[in-house]
Amino acid sequence: DLDGMALTSALHSCQQLGLADEALEFLELMKHLDDDNGEKKGGNGQGGTHTTTNGRRRKGARRPALRGPDGVAYRLAISACARSPGGHRWRDGIRLLDEMRERSMSGNGSSEDCAPDVVAYTAAVAGCSEAGEYTHAMSLIGEMRREGIKPNVVTFSAVINACASASAKIASDRRRGGGEDTEDYGVGAGYNAGRLEDVRLPMTRALRLLEAMKSPKSSVRPNIVTYNAAIRACAEGLNLEGAFDLLKQLKKDGLDPTIVTYGSLMTACERVGDIEAASKVFRMVKEEEGRKRQTREREKYDDHEENGKDEERLCANEIIYGAAISCCRKAHQPERALFLLRKMISEELAPNAATFNTVIAALSEEGRRRLNNIDDARPLQVNNDLWEKALAVYRVMKSKHAPPGVTPNRQTYNILVRCLASELRPAHAESLLGDMRRNGYVPDVDLYTATVRSYERNGEPLKALRLMDGMREVGYDFYGIPVLDEAFKNGVRILNKVGSLGGSFSASSARSGDDNNDSNSYARGEEMMDFDSYGDYEEEMEGEDNNDYQPIDSLK
Repeated sequence: DLDGMALTSALHSCQQLGLADEALEFLELMKHLDDDNGEKKGGNGQGGTHTTTNGRRRKGARRPALRGPDGVAYRLAISACARSPGGHRWRDGIRLLDEMRERSMSGNGSSEDCAPDVVAYTAAVAGCSEAGEYTHAMSLIGEMRREGIKPNVVTFSAVINACASASAKIASDRRRGGGEDTEDYGVGAGYNAGRLEDVRLPMTRALRLLEAMKSPKSSVRPNIVTYNAAIRACAEGLNLEGAFDLLKQLKKDGLDPTIVTYGSLMTACERVGDIEAASKVFRMVKEEEGRKRQTREREKYDDHEENGKDEERLCANEIIYGAAISCCRKAHQPERALFLLRKMISEELAPNAATFNTVIAALSEEGRRRLNNIDDARPLQVNNDLWEKALAVYRVMKSKHAPPGVTPNRQTYNILVRCLASELRPAHAESLLGDMRRNGYVPDVDLYTATVRSYERNGEPLKALRLMDGMREVGYDFYGIPVLDEAFKNGVRILNKVGSLGGSFSASSARSGDDNNDSNSYARGEEMMDFDSYGDYEEEMEGEDNNDYQPIDSLK
């Protein structure tokens, strides 16, 4: 049987890994400890005492064995709940706080160490922070004060972060509930005054708390973590001006911005789609890194012990680049997004699949937007470059040069198939549907529908008929789908008129050699990591107006 020390060690591991279920299970086991199970008798005949977790108060102390969970165990379990993905176990953390209070008042077990303290409360607040439950987080602050427990800077920072998560959650729920596209996120792009007020309410509470911490009467001063959380709250509250103002305030308070600071600032730019502000953040990162480099050079001959410590290097990372790329997408500037992806790869950063998908989406969406804005009489070739660039990014994801763990996923295929179908490139779209299936993804029926309609619009009903025949292999019945059923009937009418397929239809009878060459053309050269198929954007950029390309110029 596990004793108190072993169970506490197990709880510590659960806390580090955010394993809430396992932590609660070990805590339950501790509740069943008794004197006999909790004590270990030594060979000298003396029993009843051995080192337990209570002994941490004084190293080497020999204390009575645990007869139940103590304060250490409860704090570890609450922290494990707080660290669970998405903070979805925050209610368990608050429940454990109440249990600690009841246990300390009952005099049961190791009750003298069970009263909630600032560490336990802060862990519970952190759980609310991850879940965006800012009202509960602030209620916990009130409970702490009523019990005479002083919140520390970590507690307040967690509450401010809870406000940021709450704003993000409200905005996300409103977009999903209203069926809004994710790019219509910023002020003036899909948000009326009422909606904006709802999103900004948690941010307002966060800024009030920050101001209270900065007041002369406050005994707890904000640190860089506090400011970073407040900047994030402004970002999620769509308050770009407030985010940059907080950067000035923290510098005025003698604090140095970190890469997290600039990452949160870039998120603020991304949320409202302000490309010029994003450029400003890139310049700030470069200037700050230059300043730190000069400082290191001046101090390189100083005392080795003082300056031999590793210092955080301030360089744009994957988070900053990812937010900037998303900002370019919202600003309808896909070429800039593509350039930033190339820059990431050239600087040996590791963009993830979501970053690649954002670039593909930026190219695809802008391609459709331009296509919708041109006269139907104009040739489609005016828009060819964007979908070709999107396929070039897809080739990189498939190639051996892709960053570790990056491969096309369902979202990649969904974006590309819809793009190609709308571009009247159904053969390419059909080829990608085949890739989806070979990679273990069953295409949604709407992807088939879009491709069939694209064939129909191209005046190729027989190819549409062939694709519908292939749908049977994945279990789709096109008779129940009006669009596909009509396309099928149209194909049959064509067959009856032509009467040249020998009385039976099959996928192979409708397929021509030219089709195969066309549908697989995107795959040529997939082992080459050459964005050269769409030219050297960086060279083309040199002749453009500098004001139009600030985010790009700032990277040179």
